[in-house]
Amino acid sequence: MRKKTIAVLAAITALVLGGCEAAPSDSAAGFGTENPTGEPIVLGVMAPTTGATAYPDTAYGAQGAEYYVNRVLGGIDGRPIKLDICRGDGSPEHAINCANSFVSKKIPVVVDAYEPALQGALPILGAAGIPLIGTLAGTGSADRVEYGKAFFYTGPTEVSALGSLSMLHSLDVKKAALAVTDAPASHTYVDEIIKPIAKELGIDVAIQYPPGNGANFSVLAATQLADQPDSTGVIALPEDSCTELFKAIRQQGFTGTFFAGSCSKFINELGGQAEGAATQPRLWVYAARDHAPAEVKKQLDDFKKSMDATGHGDQLSTRAIYAFAGVVNTVKAMGTIGGDITAASVTTAMKQLKDFPTFAGPTVTCDGKVWPGMPTACSKQAIFFEVQSDGSLKPVDDAGYVDLDLSVIPGTSS
Repeated sequence: MRKKTIAVLAAITALVLGGCEAAPSDSAAGFGTENPTGEPIVLGVMAPTTGATAYPDTAYGAQGAEYYVNRVLGGIDGRPIKLDICRGDGSPEHAINCANSFVSKKIPVVVDAYEPALQGALPILGAAGIPLIGTLAGTGSADRVEYGKAFFYTGPTEVSALGSLSMLHSLDVKKAALAVTDAPASHTYVDEIIKPIAKELGIDVAIQYPPGNGANFSVLAATQLADQPDSTGVIALPEDSCTELFKAIRQQGFTGTFFAGSCSKFINELGGQAEGAATQPRLWVYAARDHAPAEVKKQLDDFKKSMDATGHGDQLSTRAIYAFAGVVNTVKAMGTIGGDITAASVTTAMKQLKDFPTFAGPTVTCDGKVWPGMPTACSKQAIFFEVQSDGSLKPVDDAGYVDLDLSVIPGTSS
C-alpha cells in the first residue's frame, strides 16, 4: 500500500433533490430512544439541493443528524434541536435570502452544508454576528473571513488541492488531466489555488470543464487522454459523473491512477472494479468502515442507522456525512456553553475548542492559528484512501490523518 498523499477538492454539483420523503428502513428499528423536551433550539443550515450545483444528499445528511442529536444524544441539555434547512439553488440571490431569513429569526448559528453560493450570505451573517460553521466551506471565500465569523473543522479548500497535487508530485507525475464542473466557483478555484500549487510542484495540469448535466463522458475521457497524461481524474464532479468518467477512462484503456476526489458512489456500484482509484474525503466515510478504528466504526454505524431512520439509508455519500458531522460537531460544541445559547455564546464556544475530537474526523483546535493566514481553519490534516480489491476504502497511511506540508502553497509557511 502506498503511503502517499492523494486528494482532490470536493465536487461542486449533483442531482436535483426529489420532492418525496423516503420511509424509514427496518434496519433502524429500535435505534434512538431519547426524547428531549422543551423549546427546540433552532440551527440554520445552508444546503445546495437544487440547480446546477446541487447536492441533495447534504439535506439528507442534515436530517439524519437532527435525528441522531435528538434521539441518540438527547439534544442539547435536554432540549431538542430543530434544523431550519434553507435549500439553495446555487444562486447568490437565494443565499442572500437564506441569510436574511436566519437573521430575522435570530438563529444563533448556521451550518454550511457545502453551499457554493455563500458570497452574498457572508456579509449578512457576519454583520449579525452569526457564526458559519461546517465540515468544510462550500466556497473558498468563506475560508478567508475574519476570525470568529466562520469555523471549518477540516480546514480550507486548499486541503484538497494541496493533497491531490502533492500526491501527483510524489508519484513523479509531470502531466495530469483533471475535470471539474463548469461553474464560476470552479474557475476561481482552479485559477487561484490549483494552478499556483501545480506550478510550484512542476506539474502540467490540463483542466476540463464539463457541464453539470448532459456531459458526454466518452468525449471527456478522450479529451483527458489526448495528451497522454500520467494521471487522470477529477477535481470535483457530481457522484454519477465520477462513475461515468471512471468507466469511460477504463474503457478507453487507461490503467494508471484515477483521482476520484471526494466521490464515493462509484465504489458502491463498481466494487472491486474500482481497485486502485484514489480518493480524499475530508472524513472517514462509510465505505472505509472495515478499516476504521473501533470508535470511528461505531460512529459510521450510527451515521448509517440515523440515515436509515430518516429514510435515506441509501445516501451514505461523502456530502451526506459532511453535513451530518457538521451538525453533530456543532451541537457538541454548543453543549459546552452552559448558559443562554446565542450567536455570541456559540462563537465563544467555538473559539475555545481545543483538541476537540470530531465525528469521524480529525481532532481540532479552533484558535485561529492552525493554518497561517486562514483563521477559519480548525485543522491542517488530511486523510487519503485507496480502493481495495473488495471495494472497500483503506487509508493510504496507517495513521489515518496526516499533517500537510503548508509550505508547498505559494506565500504560505508551515
